[in-house]
Amino acid sequence: MRKQTTCYSCDKPIEPEWLPEGEFIVCDECSSDTDKLSVEKLQSDNETLKKALTEIRENIEEHNQIYDLSTDTALLLEGIDGLAFEALAALEGREDE
Repeated sequence: MRKQTTCYSCDKPIEPEWLPEGEFIVCDECSSDTDKLSVEKLQSDNETLKKALTEIRENIEEHNQIYDLSTDTALLLEGIDGLAFEALAALEGREDE
């Protein structure tokens, strides 16, 4: 996973060698504005994203099992599933570290 190199709040560049990997990082200027509610909101958003990505992957699997899909449709769904898988893995990786 690539390290975040900009402030999560204002997109100001941050030196990557000082960043803990997998966390939402804010610059010094924004850190004074970050409070417990902001962290809780980010965690809530993270859970919502994981739930949506999981549901997308489950729906794709179900459609692949139920319907006789054309090759183009199957490849499209496979690509979407791959993107959802990578996004979900990145979100889950943030919590493990």
